[in-house]
Amino acid sequence: MSDELYKLLLIDADRIFRMGMRSWLAQFSDLEMVGEAETLTEALVILQRAIEPDLVILDLNLIAKNSESVEINRQSGLELFQLLKSEYPELPILVLSSSQVPKLLDMSLRNGVEGYCLKGTASDKLLTAIRQVAAGNQYLDDLKGFVIDPTDRLTINFPEQTVVDILKRNFYLSGIRGIDRVLTEVKANLADSNRDRLGDRIAKMVLAGQARELKAARWLIDRLWGQKIEPVIASANNAPNVYAEIDSPNVKLSDRLTNKSQNQSNQKLSNNVLAVQASLWDKTVTKIQSSLVNLSKTPLEIDILKDEKKRELLYIALRQIEQSITDLRFSQIQPSQVETKIPDILKSIWQETAINFFGKYYILDNIANVDTEVNVVDVLLNDVAIIQTEFLDKISQFNNLLSHLLFETELVVDNSTSALGTTEAMQRAELILDDLVIQIANAVIQPLLNNFANVEEIKYNFYRYNLLATREIERFRNDLSWKYRLEKYITDPQLIFESRHVLLTFADGIKRVSIYTPRNQELQQLEGLQLAFTLVLELQDAIAPRLKSAIGFIGSGLVYVLTNVVGRGIGLIGRGVVQGIGNAWQDSRPKNK
Repeated sequence: MSDELYKLLLIDADRIFRMGMRSWLAQFSDLEMVGEAETLTEALVILQRAIEPDLVILDLNLIAKNSESVEINRQSGLELFQLLKSEYPELPILVLSSSQVPKLLDMSLRNGVEGYCLKGTASDKLLTAIRQVAAGNQYLDDLKGFVIDPTDRLTINFPEQTVVDILKRNFYLSGIRGIDRVLTEVKANLADSNRDRLGDRIAKMVLAGQARELKAARWLIDRLWGQKIEPVIASANNAPNVYAEIDSPNVKLSDRLTNKSQNQSNQKLSNNVLAVQASLWDKTVTKIQSSLVNLSKTPLEIDILKDEKKRELLYIALRQIEQSITDLRFSQIQPSQVETKIPDILKSIWQETAINFFGKYYILDNIANVDTEVNVVDVLLNDVAIIQTEFLDKISQFNNLLSHLLFETELVVDNSTSALGTTEAMQRAELILDDLVIQIANAVIQPLLNNFANVEEIKYNFYRYNLLATREIERFRNDLSWKYRLEKYITDPQLIFESRHVLLTFADGIKRVSIYTPRNQELQQLEGLQLAFTLVLELQDAIAPRLKSAIGFIGSGLVYVLTNVVGRGIGLIGRGVVQGIGNAWQDSRPKNK
């Protein structure tokens, strides 16, 4: 590890991925994330400040996947990449992408990308790539075998400029960055001001005036000096239509980036469903960052994980849920199809979460004296039937959450309906989402405990320190086994009979919350010991009040007899004894002569 501190700027539309990257990078003392951006505008604003990163980690699919076109997303990421290369030629860029799109990779290589990695790259390789590219070297291991078409080359052509033009351009960029930096500080001071104090109100008026002046100055400078200073990006051959906007010499690149980002932001804000979904996910991400101590008084599979691994697994589960909802939105699924698709949707989320958490090609050697290599994910996914029955089929309210976010249907909260965006609906949606994330995470760890519980490599990479011993692991597994039995024969029938669901939620730890849900259909399907237990509960409800009343009546009678009959009798006997003792004492006294 190098002693030099590398400052990183992460530009990625996936907020959950950004959270995971920031949490992962925090453990390395030589790497510091100085900024992160979701949109093109945010990235440009950060780069215009005084912050000078040593490396930019960029996803070419920059705009969120719920925008109108995936091709537009790729185009936007490529535009920003080209702008960075033209404005900051000395700034190294590591492209971190979820897929290999040949055209994008071709253009990235031709424009001088320093590094490229897939998002599924192993953590040690990704760490090597970040350090290597930040140090000024190249890392293109994931592009081995990729062939560039030599007939299609992109060039960045700067218009012919005089010395005066160059000076004007430099003054313009320096002035714009200075104005943006001061404007950011003014806005921060405005947000911190207190309206209740007279001095703060006056200061707020002054700051508001300064903000207006800065915006006016920026607009004036942009109009006077901001024209014809951007490079024109052109191709030697005719590019496909998806890149037509990039190749157009009549459109100013920075304006195009800003306008496109603003239009997409306005579209997102105007769409109520997407705004509600974004709010839900942001709140859940924030809660996952807090304490994850199990306060539910029942053992959970994820309790065996280290805190950072537990948090990473929950992030991945949340991300896969979001991806599934996005895919369903684009698939134009009908409301009547949601109920039948739930098992397949949950199974897909579980499978993708397991693959992303462990890695598709995670191999273990020398397992149980077997010389052959074992693919961990393949073994875990073979338990799909058990996971479907014991975990996924028991996840409650997911169909209601899907309908709520896809079709704006009302959520039923305590036997009343709540519309999308209301406080009650948001709270119930949060609760359902929390439980879904935790249950998916538990379902990922359960087959690991069944198949690789005592493998040393698994212990070292995933388990908490106090659960490394074989005895502790077996005790933990036995606790889980007893929990499964109690839930099957006692807890679940009782909850069905009482028309309740118990959900797990994040609340400064993981806690249990009970909600009312009609479960008459499930009650009719109970049989065997489960049905017998509900009959015992019903018998208890039928007999217990009367028996309690009878015992209370008998007890009252006994108290009356003991206090009024026996007690008085004992009192009379005691009085007679005392009187007898007094008479005997008087008789024994000597008489006076």
